[in-house]
Amino acid sequence: MSERIAVRFDEGWRRAVPAEWIASWGPERFELEGGWTEVAAMGEGPPVLLLPPLPGYKESWIRVAPLLAARFRVVTFDLRRRFSGHPSWDQLVRDLDRIVEHYAPGRVGVVGHSLGGALAQRWAAAHPDRVAALVLSSTFERLENPPSHWWIRYGEQPLVLATQRLLPRGLALPIARALARNGAWVYDRHCDEAVLDLVRHGIRTLPIGDAYTAVRLAFAHDGDTRNGPRPPTLVMVGERESAVALRASRRLAEALGAELAVLPDANHLHPLSRPDAFAGIAGDWLARHLR
Repeated sequence: MSERIAVRFDEGWRRAVPAEWIASWGPERFELEGGWTEVAAMGEGPPVLLLPPLPGYKESWIRVAPLLAARFRVVTFDLRRRFSGHPSWDQLVRDLDRIVEHYAPGRVGVVGHSLGGALAQRWAAAHPDRVAALVLSSTFERLENPPSHWWIRYGEQPLVLATQRLLPRGLALPIARALARNGAWVYDRHCDEAVLDLVRHGIRTLPIGDAYTAVRLAFAHDGDTRNGPRPPTLVMVGERESAVALRASRRLAEALGAELAVLPDANHLHPLSRPDAFAGIAGDWLARHLR
């Protein structure tokens, strides 16, 4: 029997969210090279792929996917964590090839958030004839870590990870609420208790090795947007994201000749905290190009 080779959101996450979030969420097992992952597909219409952020949980799209499924055939999946050799973008691209062949033949819309946006860039470069429209959300051409970013990298980020991973809920949740009110790291004031609990569950249960693999891939990404055909592209970013993230999105949009959409009053978690705004902007863009 083959083994699971993709990241997995521990099943306890379902207890952290309202029942309506998972009403249409029915993932199924899908075989990849060397093992299997889970794929969630829903809705009818032109196919749209949702590529998840670090560390690769499809559940990152739990709030956006049903909204887009009212207009499109939506497909998302867990990214690989076990590789044949060193972690490789090429293997992730091959995984996506297999999933698209099975679930979304023909031309597709591709939406990638953060790390998923890097995969979206690579898959679009490999298959320009297959991508009818591309949405790149809070992603990058290549990662930067300038000195001006030190407080987020070495202050806010460790604070969030330590408190949400190590403290019991009674202590962790008030801290998360305060962080959200102040827009710390990836949070914004639209992160309600269910979002905070879901994020905490992910932080608590994420194997360190899976996080390390995803971070290695992120730092190895170089979009090299200078050459090749460019599908119609929308770059999205939260208004309250870091200066580094805002600059990266503007540079990416300029390099691709893409439109830039700034989500008002949103930080990096906007697919969870602002799903209506995200699905509205991305859905309207995709509808114009997926005819």
